[in-house]
Amino acid sequence: MRASPPSDPLGRPLRGTGAILCRVGCNDGIVGTDQSDDQRRPVDPQVEVWLDGAMPSITELMASAKRVMGVVTLGPEAAQAAADHLEVAALYARAWLTDHTCPDPAIGEQFAAAFDAFTALADECAVAAKSIPGYSSHALDERARQAVAGLMTAMYAIRSAER
Repeated sequence: MRASPPSDPLGRPLRGTGAILCRVGCNDGIVGTDQSDDQRRPVDPQVEVWLDGAMPSITELMASAKRVMGVVTLGPEAAQAAADHLEVAALYARAWLTDHTCPDPAIGEQFAAAFDAFTALADECAVAAKSIPGYSSHALDERARQAVAGLMTAMYAIRSAER
């Protein structure tokens, strides 16, 4: 019997060498797609509810970070607009977090640090807008990737937290 090819969340087959595994465990010895849903640790329902409330902020931060990628090449106006958009999203996320404390303090701290990284990214993007053409697009893009990685790490902490 032949295994079916990997597919995306919509069931479409993944093609090419750039396909990324859908479920990758980090730093816990599990890498790949073999982990079944019943092998995952249960998530605290209060944290799940909290995360549901955080999702609008998380989604907006991710979209804002995407706008930052490559923005230096579009000129100072585009870079400043991306910085302004990201700053509003980051400030909103921080305000939401202040008003909605995470039931798990360690996870809350990770999200606070991740949201702070987006504030720093907004500041860096504003600096880039004033420094074009001498500013490195790669440096800003890397900062955006790091901010997104920090947020993804915080989200993964919810799944890997021991209850």
